[in-house]
Amino acid sequence: MNLFDAFEAERRKQIGKMLAAEGREHLLHAARGFAAAIASVRGEVTSDDVAAIMAENELDYSDLGNAAGSVFDGHFAWTGRVVPSARPASHGRLIRVWRLA
Repeated sequence: MNLFDAFEAERRKQIGKMLAAEGREHLLHAARGFAAAIASVRGEVTSDDVAAIMAENELDYSDLGNAAGSVFDGHFAWTGRVVPSARPASHGRLIRVWRLA
């Protein structure tokens, strides 16, 4: 068994993302739409921004569960910057800043 296999790692990542999104497609689609709208206006977006606009629309970002890792898909590119999250549930962890690709 090879402990280091980039192809296998990517394959497993994609499978995990698909499984995490299962049953949450509608919410994930909404989150991606909000993220794209924010980025198109501000030039960049974070998961905190998406969580805030979802709350304004009576949706709960935390309902995404592990599917939250799929919000910023191939339509977004990481800017290389991180900022501390302001959401208490995130305990100040660093989150990526994204832009539209």
